[in-house]
Amino acid sequence: MTKPLPAWKKGLGISLALSIAVALSVFIYNFDEDTLESLLLVRIEYLLAALLMVFLLWVIEGLRIKLLVSTLSCKENISIFAAMQVFLVTFFFASVTPLAAGEWPAHIYALSRHGLSLGESSAVTLTRFFLTKLVFTIAAIILLIFFQGRLVPTFLNQIFIYAVSVSVIIVFFLLFLLWKPSVLNWLLRKAETFSWGNYLFRNTPRGKKIYEFLRYELKEFLKTTRSLNRFKAGNLIAIIILTIAFWVCFFSIGPVILIGLNMPVPYLQALIWLIVIQMIIVYIPVPGGSGVAELSLASIFVFFVPSSVLGIFVVAWRFFTYYLLLFFGGLFALGQLKIRQGDNPDIRN
Repeated sequence: MTKPLPAWKKGLGISLALSIAVALSVFIYNFDEDTLESLLLVRIEYLLAALLMVFLLWVIEGLRIKLLVSTLSCKENISIFAAMQVFLVTFFFASVTPLAAGEWPAHIYALSRHGLSLGESSAVTLTRFFLTKLVFTIAAIILLIFFQGRLVPTFLNQIFIYAVSVSVIIVFFLLFLLWKPSVLNWLLRKAETFSWGNYLFRNTPRGKKIYEFLRYELKEFLKTTRSLNRFKAGNLIAIIILTIAFWVCFFSIGPVILIGLNMPVPYLQALIWLIVIQMIIVYIPVPGGSGVAELSLASIFVFFVPSSVLGIFVVAWRFFTYYLLLFFGGLFALGQLKIRQGDNPDIRN
């Protein structure tokens, strides 16, 4: 009997298959006699600049994770290279799971591999995700107000408004968890009072160990989140600046690619459209937003980019902002999985 594939492998297969199929479909549909000429006239220096920006993303996010760990954790610190690995592993598992469900577990696990307890890792992950969501949501609301709710000339505008509304709810929920982290401890104690909780945590030696483990990690989580009260203003400002810098760099890859294809578009307009796409694909129940990301990009940029270049742009943008990160994230993720297997004596034998 064939052994079933792990969920992340299935997600990777679905994500790549959908993304490549849709990207190639867009490319073939828009292919004409001018497409080959456009390929021959590509300005390589701008594609190299886009490649450099991808690696710059690693450094920026690595610095942000390192600063978060050094600020929140009282016992551990990590190197910039280790923090970059954490980012890439997180990106990989977020991209191969529906609704990026693997992002939090991957980030927590990757941090724990570098010496943090699960409680500390969870607190750092929560804070990182909250700050990212906060910056993104504020930017989206400002854009909605400035453009009076009409950012894109397609039906995607309504989906974007829905995505912003969901993001606002998530931001307030995360803020509540950071403000009142003790509610998690209360929930654990409350669970123990129910019959199923008593059976799960008290009736077996394994259940008791799990309960004590959860209590210890919650204690570490609470201690780490309380470090937010000692958050230095300078550190907070630096982390927010790094968050903004990451997304500005990420969204700037698109306009740089278009310059390389000799089809420059208004920078601010391109930035706005890419923000809309990013907000939408986060809530698409397909790993990595595959298929939807490519179609959204094509349907929006068709108003500025001629069809002979549009297919090339979609493939190039997805390559730099998704496939490349997915490849290196997969390398580091496989390394982490091998280390984990090597630590398991049952597997070694």
